[in-house]
Amino acid sequence: MPLFYDKEKLDEIKREQEERQEYVKNIGIEYRFGCYEEKRPESCHLLGEYAEAVEQNFKLALQLFRDNCEQKEYPKSCYKYAMYLLHGKEVEPSFKKMIRPLEVACSGNMPPGCRYLSLVHWNGEKDREPNPKKAEEAMAKACALEDGEACWMLSTWYLGSNAKFVKPKADKPENKLGQLERNPEKALEYGIRACEYNIPQSCANVSRMYRIGDGIPKNPDKAKEYVEKASEIIELLKSREANPGFTGS
Repeated sequence: MPLFYDKEKLDEIKREQEERQEYVKNIGIEYRFGCYEEKRPESCHLLGEYAEAVEQNFKLALQLFRDNCEQKEYPKSCYKYAMYLLHGKEVEPSFKKMIRPLEVACSGNMPPGCRYLSLVHWNGEKDREPNPKKAEEAMAKACALEDGEACWMLSTWYLGSNAKFVKPKADKPENKLGQLERNPEKALEYGIRACEYNIPQSCANVSRMYRIGDGIPKNPDKAKEYVEKASEIIELLKSREANPGFTGS
């Protein structure tokens, strides 16, 4: 059944829309003033996000993030600039150019900044050898900053390519990859930590380590405990996807 609004109601809706548009416009003016007049790096970053999300002006957003990173070393802008370089958005993609921005982001204690910095060092290129030592350090810092994915990745690195439950890849990657000395104890330590951060595949790998005895004593009880925890996390994630919650209108 169609809904009909009287003129007064329609005018009210129109007025609310105009107020929202004016509010958004004023935010942009505020960010521009803070960036260009007051020279505040946080305002320049917010202006970059405004250009990206509201105006859909990715070229301007890139310029703001890049300048704010290179000139003021603002960690959040450096991370955003690195992501533009990663995806080749309005710029030629370059892993090598990502390193410095990600170093700034990681120094600013941004967990994903440390994780991506680690991955760049782990993945070599034709003209750049992998640096597993730097990769290990950055990934360990990301894990210490409670990045569960980082803890999980570091755990798999310590298991090495000869781990009993890791299947070798059929095709070798074109780029060189880093390699760490196999260390099952550290693999277990970081695997448990990632499991505590609700990374189900890490719980499953910890379970397999205990079940198989891959560099550690076999422990069927622990194996059962962690496989059950993996299942619990998966069910929790499924329930969150099914019930995202009421966000309002």
